[in-house]
Amino acid sequence: MRIVYGPVASWRLGRSLGVDLLCSKKKICSFDCIYCQLGKTEQLTSRRSSFVSLDQLEMEIKDALAHASMDVITFSGTGEPTLADNMHHAIKIIREFTDIPLAVLTNSSLLHDKDVQSTLKQLDIIVAKLDASDPQIFQQINQPATEITFEQTFEGIKTMRKIFSGKFALQIMFMRENKKHAPRIAELTEDIQPDEIQINTPLRRCDVKPLLKKELDEIEKHFTGLNTISVYRSSRPMTHPLDKTELIERRRMEP
Repeated sequence: MRIVYGPVASWRLGRSLGVDLLCSKKKICSFDCIYCQLGKTEQLTSRRSSFVSLDQLEMEIKDALAHASMDVITFSGTGEPTLADNMHHAIKIIREFTDIPLAVLTNSSLLHDKDVQSTLKQLDIIVAKLDASDPQIFQQINQPATEITFEQTFEGIKTMRKIFSGKFALQIMFMRENKKHAPRIAELTEDIQPDEIQINTPLRRCDVKPLLKKELDEIEKHFTGLNTISVYRSSRPMTHPLDKTELIERRRMEP
């Protein structure tokens, strides 16, 4: 598998070139979310490690920059990107070759970690996850590694928001399991005060049915006064991926 893939047509970020610092056939993550399009987490862990060669990353990023057009470069892929303990150096390598904005899609589980905080402060955009309003829903939907708690994750989000100078977005995945908790999630979101709130529902193929547009519109009303975008109202740009097979591998899409 290649470390660099895409660009992906993202409703949140535009033409997004993916960087997968895990680059694994089996998902490595600190969560086992019931709606994940990658399926069940094969390696459920919160322990950080190095998974890829940064020399290989350098070669691939230079090739991608020469052959693809993108709006953003995003750390994402086959699990939770902050599990890669060489992410700090990966960011520095990419910065040597481009000033295109750098982003991360994170499940927020390690935002309490000082080293992770130091690493992510180098980025331009953070998209953090908050799907739950209490520990019970957190366990039901996100199914975290044993040592990860809702309280720790929420405090990590708040801390990262305070110390980060770039754009801080919060993604919330709504489904039947947490639909009725939308008012409380909105209250927690007000406490965080993100620059943007991304209202989402599982539209990719998975075991969880998405909410209808009218349901998501009703949920969005709880966030009145905050800057929201919705997956049903957003458009996706045209993209030309470097390798369609790699894109399918990361997103488990039909060919």
